[in-house]
Amino acid sequence: MPFRPEFREALTLLATAVQRLQARGLEAPILVGGAAVELFTGGQVTSGDFDFVSASQDQFFAELLTLGFIRPQGPGWLTRSLLHPELGFGVQVVSGQLMDGRADRSRVRLLAIDDSRETRVIACEDLIADRMAQALATRQIREDMRNQAVRLYQLAGSLDDAYLDRRIRTETGDVASLETLREWLANEPRQA
Repeated sequence: MPFRPEFREALTLLATAVQRLQARGLEAPILVGGAAVELFTGGQVTSGDFDFVSASQDQFFAELLTLGFIRPQGPGWLTRSLLHPELGFGVQVVSGQLMDGRADRSRVRLLAIDDSRETRVIACEDLIADRMAQALATRQIREDMRNQAVRLYQLAGSLDDAYLDRRIRTETGDVASLETLREWLANEPRQA
């Protein structure tokens, strides 16, 4: 993988925890958010944390604690967060359901981390829709989220346009569509 060494190492630890949960018969957490963006963009967009969707937060965190993660103390840390002090990455469980039940779970991707470990990652279409919804959630467009949606679309390769359009419309309350994303792409500054 062409990623930062600390990102790869954190992925390996997280995949180990996921593997342990599955061995106990629990459903695998699904990677969402900025770290998923980093994966889909090949490291062109980086993240400082790993967000997961899991109905088994307590068990997931128990496994992560055995792998060197800690519960950070002090202001600004959520009770649903852990930190790996050497790698500098936080981990959060942001929800118990993928996209509040609106995403097609059959589209979740399985990512091999190495020969023996894997993790599940949100579908790129759902991630693009999420980034667009966040970009449009306030009166002024959040450029960071807009740029992530565009970069994901540029680098994703094969996407299901009908599903992507439906997910964008759902997540943005019909404020945007695939056409909006394509307009954003067309208005990107040209790289020299």
